[in-house]
Amino acid sequence: MTTNPLCPACHGKTTFLAGESREALDRVWNLARCVACGTSFTFPKPDDATLQEVYRSCFSYEWYRDHYAAKKRDACQRLEEYRSVLGKHVLDFGGGVGYFSEVARAAGYDSTTYDPFTTAVAAAPASWDTVVALHVLEHANDLDRICRQMKAFLVPGGRLLLAVPNFSGRGYREVGMQWVWAQPPLIHLFHFTAVGLRALLTRHGFVDIQVSYHERWDANNHCDVTHARLYRISGALWGMPLLRRIPAYRRLIAMGNSRLRFHGLRRSLARPPANRAEYSELQVTATLPRT
Repeated sequence: MTTNPLCPACHGKTTFLAGESREALDRVWNLARCVACGTSFTFPKPDDATLQEVYRSCFSYEWYRDHYAAKKRDACQRLEEYRSVLGKHVLDFGGGVGYFSEVARAAGYDSTTYDPFTTAVAAAPASWDTVVALHVLEHANDLDRICRQMKAFLVPGGRLLLAVPNFSGRGYREVGMQWVWAQPPLIHLFHFTAVGLRALLTRHGFVDIQVSYHERWDANNHCDVTHARLYRISGALWGMPLLRRIPAYRRLIAMGNSRLRFHGLRRSLARPPANRAEYSELQVTATLPRT
């Protein structure tokens, strides 16, 4: 008999979600949900070797390369939003291709991208005013380890900025685990609520925790809830088995879909819900105390 794990975010009791078991890499993975904070997560926890196999065999780095222009545009929009919380020295933690650090450097910040699994040159500890982790935490198999890593880079009084898919939003509620940013069981291991993230960051000594909700070009209610079927079909054109072997085809589809999705983002923002917690992205800022 499987014992229910404690929630990795708040250490509360959990229950398994009925009908959410999935098979991948020749084993069955379950989804557990915390009774206290609402965070959901993959169980059993995959180890580092399993995740390396997932990203080696299942993750499409081609998609990120082909959508470079859209990802960079998104990074520019984020930079404008984040200016009030950014210090001079900004670490883009787990930033992959490095879109955010690239636009931050162009704007005059001292910024670099650091990934604990792939970056060869280590970033200096205790020397960054701001650590930005955009859609990183949901991929982690050890929340405490990654929080310790991010915390170690900050100067006293430094700020941490996290963005993750919003498990309390309309996308999860109406589309479930088929929603564009859900991606269980082994791409996104965690599905966070604001309550869960507050508990996690509080346990790691952060203070002044602020929560906000946002829509983005690659996940918003217009494209991925109201018109989810239409945009799912247009997105699938990029991955057509035979044509995706042609780089020019993939880039052309990526360009067209990016334009459609930015248009959808504008439509979504033009009709804000009464409660912005319906939005697709959960964003949290927190401060490392000076003493």
